[in-house]
Amino acid sequence: MASLLQDTLFEIQRQAPAPSKDFHHLVITKNEVTLRSWKISARAEHRKILPREVKKTHTEFLQERMMHKPLEKIFGMNTMEYILNLCRGQFDFIVRIPDSLKMRILSFLDTQDIKQLSETCIAFQKLCSTEEFWEKMKPRPEISINAVNGKNTSVAVKTRKLSQKVQGPVWMRRRRSTLF
Repeated sequence: MASLLQDTLFEIQRQAPAPSKDFHHLVITKNEVTLRSWKISARAEHRKILPREVKKTHTEFLQERMMHKPLEKIFGMNTMEYILNLCRGQFDFIVRIPDSLKMRILSFLDTQDIKQLSETCIAFQKLCSTEEFWEKMKPRPEISINAVNGKNTSVAVKTRKLSQKVQGPVWMRRRRSTLF
């Protein structure tokens, strides 16, 4: 699975919250964390300040708690948690799989599961919203299991009509006009 990891695991840039106008760029690679900062100011004495660059290994970054608070303030708590997890070696491999392989895996799911998966993260929402994805999905019969009645314990298996198989569920037919 480590071969799925690219050299750059995560990259983000953002301007610091007000009143600061400083610009920050954070890059997480397999081996190190690099933070670049540019001081942005209209004051003459700040014009001569050069950009800063701080490089730390993952272990050093985890131990350097003084860096965590300013980064959390700039990039947010959720992003900081994600950065710490990457430094601990907790990678999100499923998002890093190539799209062609993800489409192959998703082709085994039924449409309701695809809908739920598209609501989990932005990467899957974008993938499940592409025309290429839906062209590769083959229409197949959806099986629903319904109880015959409340008193009887027997179960009847019903399949949808042929016209419904081709068209798919209602939410899939409307996918062009709305996002999941």
